[in-house]
Amino acid sequence: MTRSHCFVLQHEYPISFYPEKNQLVIDSEEIHLEPLQAKLLSYFIEKRGLVVSTQQIANDVWQRTHVSDNLVRQVISLLRSQLQDKSRPYRIIQTIPKQGYLFDIEVTQPSVKFMSAEKTSLSATATLAPYYKKKIITLTVTAVLAVGVTVAWVWNNDFQTNDPMVITARQADVIPVYIHDITLDSANNYEMSESVYNYLFYGLNSAKNLSGYHFSQLSKQGRQSLANNGVELKSWLKKKDGDYVLNVLVQNNSHPNQRQKVEKSFSQDNFFDAIGDVILEIKAIIAPMGSEYGVASHRVTSIESYDDWSVISEGISLFYQGKGGQPFEDIAVQLNGIQQQGRDNYLVNALLSYSESLAYLQNSEQEDRERALQLAKQAFEMNPRCDIANLTLGLALLINQHANQAFPYLSYAAESTPSPISFYLLSVADKLSDNPKGSQYNYQRYTDVKKEHTGQLFDLIESL
Repeated sequence: MTRSHCFVLQHEYPISFYPEKNQLVIDSEEIHLEPLQAKLLSYFIEKRGLVVSTQQIANDVWQRTHVSDNLVRQVISLLRSQLQDKSRPYRIIQTIPKQGYLFDIEVTQPSVKFMSAEKTSLSATATLAPYYKKKIITLTVTAVLAVGVTVAWVWNNDFQTNDPMVITARQADVIPVYIHDITLDSANNYEMSESVYNYLFYGLNSAKNLSGYHFSQLSKQGRQSLANNGVELKSWLKKKDGDYVLNVLVQNNSHPNQRQKVEKSFSQDNFFDAIGDVILEIKAIIAPMGSEYGVASHRVTSIESYDDWSVISEGISLFYQGKGGQPFEDIAVQLNGIQQQGRDNYLVNALLSYSESLAYLQNSEQEDRERALQLAKQAFEMNPRCDIANLTLGLALLINQHANQAFPYLSYAAESTPSPISFYLLSVADKLSDNPKGSQYNYQRYTDVKKEHTGQLFDLIESL
């Protein structure tokens, strides 16, 4: 018999927080926190009454450099959601404009006895150490199979749609950019066009005020709504004298007369710089950059090898097609090689997480789903704005039977980049959360999206 530290947050309703178990208890309901959320809440309790900046939080909680303010805000947003801090302005974790955050509610610390396999308990200070207890519950493939045919999704009444993580893409200052498939003069250039398209897509989505959409995945109704809204990108790629020539027509549907063309010649050797310059030009046309924008901001990741990017790009395309099977297994082998050689990034980790999730659905090996969750969390922490990172984290949480926790990630991805896989996984989450109406709605959204003749997600659904 050992003792577990418990903090009670004296809000409108008492909130019990067990750091060692990464757990909240609100009105007798047990709520599991992600390790980073539990670590952050422990930090706020330690800094109670003090205003802390996002940079200070990044330094103290993440304890490493290159943590973006956006990542800190995203995790705070998720923590607020778990704490059910719905009021505006927020009352538990207050936002202090231009300064940071303030946690200033009363906290008591009664001791509660519980049985534990651990021989030692952590002090309040030790909760900031990298100690996390994994709580993995078996999810049967049969339960997920029941989802495959009948599921769909709609917003839960209790789900916080005012969470900035959920509505980012619908904010008034975010401009939708609809990217058409690239037109080719030769089928032999498909691999390069795929690489260009995916780099354009992620480069443009790296801007906070732009949200890229795959035009080919829009429903008929969605395409009709483009008549007076958003920006469309129509591109052509041809090979000339050993190099490639890319032309991009930037069409502002709100101002039809304001069309501009961007042209760039490039080769594999200068792919990143050249396509990055195209991204910069497009961004400057659509939304002039702020003073804080740097030349390096167009880089999608730290990738420097075109060979690496061509592998990642093919994985991205297979992912959006929902493909598993041998094609993705071949790509996963190459992605593993990139990771083992120390050149991993958020896209590599996210795609490998997807591969591990598919493996679990096929063979039900515990280590596959644990690995899927680990990789997905790493990918999300590297880039919380990446839709694939959010989708693969949502999928990993689903197969680890944490459907409720998957909602923020899947919703963010569906709002920022609507796609068949985002709607389908949301339908799975709602089905597992006993929300049949929502299930039906989002499954309909999934079926409304244009798919290939074999069906987007065919292999994934088949494996489920």
